[in-house]
Amino acid sequence: MKSTFRYSSIKYILILSSVLFVQCAATRTSELYQTYDKVNYVYWSDSRKLTWEDFQGKPIGSNENYVSEIHLYNPATIEKANIFSTAKLTSICVFDKKHSWVNKKVASADLLLYNQVIFNIYELYTRKLRKEFYNTEFGLDDYIQQFHLMTEKNNSDLKDRLEDYRSDADLGKNVAGIKLWEMTIDKELEELKAYKVEYK
Repeated sequence: MKSTFRYSSIKYILILSSVLFVQCAATRTSELYQTYDKVNYVYWSDSRKLTWEDFQGKPIGSNENYVSEIHLYNPATIEKANIFSTAKLTSICVFDKKHSWVNKKVASADLLLYNQVIFNIYELYTRKLRKEFYNTEFGLDDYIQQFHLMTEKNNSDLKDRLEDYRSDADLGKNVAGIKLWEMTIDKELEELKAYKVEYK
Protein backbone atom coordinates (compact mmCIF):
# COMPACT_ATOMS: atom_id res chain seq x y z
CA MET A 1 0.00 0.00 0.00
CA LYS A 2 1.37 3.39 -0.95
CA SER A 3 0.24 6.60 0.64
CA THR A 4 1.19 10.11 -0.46
CA PHE A 5 0.33 13.05 1.76
CA ARG A 6 0.17 16.68 0.62
CA TYR A 7 -0.44 19.67 2.89
CA SER A 8 -0.67 23.45 2.47
CA SER A 9 -0.03 26.36 4.80
CA ILE A 10 0.31 30.12 4.34
CA LYS A 11 4.08 29.98 4.07
CA TYR A 12 4.67 26.69 2.33
CA ILE A 13 3.50 23.30 1.24
CA LEU A 14 5.02 20.33 2.98
CA ILE A 15 4.95 17.16 1.00
CA LEU A 16 5.28 13.94 2.88
CA SER A 17 5.28 10.73 0.97
CA SER A 18 5.24 7.62 3.06
CA VAL A 19 5.04 4.22 1.55
CA LEU A 20 3.53 1.35 3.43
CA PHE A 21 4.68 -1.65 1.44
CA VAL A 22 4.09 -5.18 2.62
CA GLN A 23 5.31 -8.06 0.56
CA CYS A 24 4.18 -11.57 1.27
CA ALA A 25 6.03 -14.35 -0.48
CA ALA A 26 8.04 -17.47 0.09
CA THR A 27 11.50 -16.02 -0.37
CA ARG A 28 14.98 -16.18 1.07
CA THR A 29 15.78 -13.65 3.78
CA SER A 30 18.79 -12.34 1.87
CA GLU A 31 16.62 -11.29 -1.09
CA LEU A 32 14.84 -8.65 0.98
CA TYR A 33 18.14 -7.11 2.01
CA GLN A 34 19.43 -7.28 -1.55
CA THR A 35 16.39 -5.33 -2.75
CA TYR A 36 17.07 -2.55 -0.24
CA ASP A 37 20.82 -2.11 -0.56
CA LYS A 38 22.72 0.22 1.73
CA VAL A 39 23.88 2.39 -1.15
CA ASN A 40 20.40 3.70 -1.88
CA TYR A 41 18.68 3.09 1.46
CA VAL A 42 19.29 3.90 5.11
CA TYR A 43 18.25 1.17 7.54
CA TRP A 44 16.74 2.43 10.77
CA SER A 45 19.27 2.58 13.59
CA ASP A 46 19.21 4.04 17.09
CA SER A 47 22.82 5.13 16.64
CA ARG A 48 22.68 6.40 13.06
CA LYS A 49 20.23 9.28 12.59
CA LEU A 50 19.17 10.82 9.30
CA THR A 51 21.16 13.75 7.92
CA TRP A 52 20.22 16.15 5.17
CA GLU A 53 22.90 14.50 3.03
CA ASP A 54 20.67 11.41 3.00
CA PHE A 55 17.97 13.36 1.13
CA GLN A 56 19.47 12.90 -2.33
CA GLY A 57 16.38 13.29 -4.49
CA LYS A 58 15.73 16.32 -6.68
CA PRO A 59 13.35 18.90 -5.13
CA ILE A 60 10.19 19.54 -7.13
CA GLY A 61 10.53 23.28 -6.52
CA SER A 62 13.08 25.81 -5.31
CA ASN A 63 11.07 28.38 -3.37
CA GLU A 64 9.81 28.18 0.20
CA ASN A 65 6.54 26.62 -0.95
CA TYR A 66 8.43 23.34 -1.38
CA VAL A 67 10.02 22.02 1.78
CA SER A 68 10.73 18.29 1.74
CA GLU A 69 9.56 14.86 0.76
CA ILE A 70 10.39 11.65 2.59
CA HIS A 71 10.00 8.08 1.35
CA LEU A 72 9.99 5.24 3.85
CA TYR A 73 9.36 1.53 3.46
CA ASN A 74 8.56 -1.24 5.92
CA PRO A 75 8.55 -4.41 3.78
CA ALA A 76 7.93 -7.77 5.41
CA THR A 77 8.03 -11.31 4.14
CA ILE A 78 6.78 -14.56 5.59
CA GLU A 79 8.09 -17.95 4.59
CA LYS A 80 7.82 -21.61 5.43
CA ALA A 81 10.16 -24.32 4.18
CA ASN A 82 7.18 -26.66 3.98
CA ILE A 83 3.61 -26.86 5.26
CA PHE A 84 4.68 -28.38 8.57
CA SER A 85 7.59 -26.03 9.35
CA THR A 86 7.38 -22.90 11.51
CA ALA A 87 6.59 -19.67 9.69
CA LYS A 88 9.46 -17.16 9.66
CA LEU A 89 9.17 -13.39 9.40
CA THR A 90 11.61 -10.94 7.90
CA SER A 91 10.72 -7.27 8.34
CA ILE A 92 12.83 -4.17 7.84
CA CYS A 93 12.45 -0.39 8.07
CA VAL A 94 14.29 1.72 5.50
CA PHE A 95 14.61 5.28 4.20
CA ASP A 96 14.86 5.81 0.43
CA LYS A 97 17.71 8.23 -0.35
CA LYS A 98 17.01 8.70 -4.05
CA HIS A 99 13.35 9.64 -3.69
CA SER A 100 13.60 11.76 -0.54
CA TRP A 101 14.53 15.41 -0.91
CA VAL A 102 14.75 18.73 0.89
CA ASN A 103 14.79 22.32 -0.27
CA LYS A 104 18.18 23.45 1.05
CA LYS A 105 16.87 27.01 1.47
CA VAL A 106 14.52 25.97 4.24
CA ALA A 107 16.31 22.91 5.67
CA SER A 108 16.65 23.15 9.43
CA ALA A 109 17.50 20.98 12.41
CA ASP A 110 13.86 21.07 13.52
CA LEU A 111 12.58 19.90 10.12
CA LEU A 112 15.18 17.12 10.11
CA LEU A 113 14.03 16.00 13.56
CA TYR A 114 10.43 16.07 12.31
CA ASN A 115 11.41 13.60 9.58
CA GLN A 116 13.50 11.48 11.95
CA VAL A 117 10.52 11.01 14.26
CA ILE A 118 8.49 9.79 11.28
CA PHE A 119 11.27 7.26 10.60
CA ASN A 120 11.15 6.25 14.27
CA ILE A 121 7.38 5.73 14.09
CA TYR A 122 7.88 3.40 11.12
CA GLU A 123 10.42 1.41 13.13
CA LEU A 124 8.03 1.26 16.07
CA TYR A 125 5.31 -0.31 13.93
CA THR A 126 7.83 -2.68 12.39
CA ARG A 127 8.53 -3.91 15.91
CA LYS A 128 4.82 -4.07 16.69
CA LEU A 129 4.40 -6.32 13.65
CA ARG A 130 7.17 -8.61 14.87
CA LYS A 131 5.61 -8.80 18.31
CA GLU A 132 2.22 -9.75 16.90
CA PHE A 133 3.81 -12.26 14.56
CA TYR A 134 5.73 -14.02 17.31
CA ASN A 135 2.64 -14.16 19.51
CA THR A 136 0.40 -15.64 16.81
CA GLU A 137 -0.22 -19.33 16.29
CA PHE A 138 -0.41 -19.85 12.55
CA GLY A 139 -2.44 -22.65 10.99
CA LEU A 140 -0.88 -25.16 8.64
CA ASP A 141 -2.41 -23.70 5.50
CA ASP A 142 -3.81 -20.27 6.38
CA TYR A 143 -0.63 -18.52 7.52
CA ILE A 144 -0.48 -16.26 4.46
CA GLN A 145 -4.05 -15.07 5.00
CA GLN A 146 -3.35 -14.48 8.69
CA PHE A 147 -0.19 -12.58 7.78
CA HIS A 148 -2.10 -10.36 5.33
CA LEU A 149 -4.68 -9.48 7.99
CA MET A 150 -1.92 -8.79 10.50
CA THR A 151 0.01 -6.46 8.19
CA GLU A 152 -3.12 -4.65 7.02
CA LYS A 153 -4.05 -3.87 10.63
CA ASN A 154 -0.50 -2.80 11.43
CA ASN A 155 -0.39 -0.48 8.41
CA SER A 156 -3.74 1.03 9.32
CA ASP A 157 -2.55 1.71 12.88
CA LEU A 158 0.66 3.22 11.51
CA LYS A 159 -1.26 5.53 9.20
CA ASP A 160 -3.47 6.73 12.06
CA ARG A 161 -0.45 7.34 14.27
CA LEU A 162 1.24 9.37 11.55
CA GLU A 163 -1.88 11.49 11.14
CA ASP A 164 -1.85 12.26 14.86
CA TYR A 165 1.84 13.13 14.78
CA ARG A 166 1.55 15.44 11.79
CA SER A 167 -1.34 17.23 13.44
CA ASP A 168 0.39 17.67 16.80
CA ALA A 169 3.67 18.69 15.16
CA ASP A 170 1.83 21.09 12.81
CA LEU A 171 3.69 19.60 9.86
CA GLY A 172 7.07 20.38 11.40
CA LYS A 173 6.34 23.89 12.63
CA ASN A 174 5.54 23.01 16.26
CA VAL A 175 8.97 22.22 17.69
CA ALA A 176 7.63 21.50 21.17
CA GLY A 177 5.18 19.03 19.67
CA ILE A 178 7.93 17.31 17.69
CA LYS A 179 10.12 16.91 20.78
CA LEU A 180 7.23 15.59 22.86
CA TRP A 181 6.52 12.96 20.21
CA GLU A 182 10.22 12.14 19.99
CA MET A 183 10.27 11.28 23.69
CA THR A 184 7.02 9.31 23.47
CA ILE A 185 8.15 7.21 20.50
CA ASP A 186 11.60 6.64 22.01
CA LYS A 187 9.92 5.29 25.13
CA GLU A 188 7.71 2.96 23.10
CA LEU A 189 10.69 1.75 21.10
CA GLU A 190 12.48 0.94 24.34
CA GLU A 191 9.43 -0.98 25.57
CA LEU A 192 9.64 -3.10 22.41
CA LYS A 193 13.42 -3.52 22.45
CA ALA A 194 12.94 -7.29 22.59
CA TYR A 195 11.67 -7.02 19.01
CA LYS A 196 14.52 -4.89 17.74
CA VAL A 197 16.76 -6.50 15.12
CA GLU A 198 20.19 -5.52 13.87
CA TYR A 199 19.65 -4.91 10.18
CA LYS A 200 22.23 -6.54 7.95
